[in-house]
Amino acid sequence: MCGRFSLPDEAAVAHILKIDRWNWHWPEPRFNVAPTTRVPMVSRAEDALLELNGARWGLIPHWWKKDASPSLTFNARSEEAAEKPTWRHSLRKLRCLMPTRGWYEWNEKELVRSDSGRQVKQPYFICAPNTETIVFAGLWAIWTGQESTQVLSCALLSKAAAPDILHIHDRMPVVLRPEDFDTWLDPNTPEPAVQEIIADSRNDFDSYPVSTRVNNTRNDFPELLVPLKA
Repeated sequence: MCGRFSLPDEAAVAHILKIDRWNWHWPEPRFNVAPTTRVPMVSRAEDALLELNGARWGLIPHWWKKDASPSLTFNARSEEAAEKPTWRHSLRKLRCLMPTRGWYEWNEKELVRSDSGRQVKQPYFICAPNTETIVFAGLWAIWTGQESTQVLSCALLSKAAAPDILHIHDRMPVVLRPEDFDTWLDPNTPEPAVQEIIADSRNDFDSYPVSTRVNNTRNDFPELLVPLKA
């Protein structure tokens, strides 16, 4: 499952997403984004404009009653999302786009030594060829807490891994095709069409091993994206 990704720069996002309303200042370059942090999220507003907001990566459903936020809600399995209470309302009506440069995945069958000498899984960076930006299929929600404070949150959908990256991990994010962006965002899109978009999402990816320094979420610098030398 995808638990880390890298953000593209603002210009690259603006090139593929014609955002009408920027409600959140695009963050400084991020190369190791982790769950529960605030990430860019693009959705269709009630006035039909495309808007960008900052959202917590880790969805909190609107009905959540506990003081502590739910755990492990940064990924939603697409095969289960229509039935699971955490996801089903968002899948029906609150779909979003999560622009990224690509994501990291760890190969449990390929063990290496980290800088500290520990044996760890080999991390890989996965991206699409010939593009700086890809877009995850996302879900969003607004949760109202004590004193009417509101938290905007999101999660990405996952599916079975594409053949070219199956050797790394058996799951991957749902990466939307550009021609499906508008339909995905439309709350009136019927469920069969939503499922068809997921089934027909992108499967063309490049991958390469990267430094184990990505394992530490405090490391956030461009060198994390540099391929390891053979």
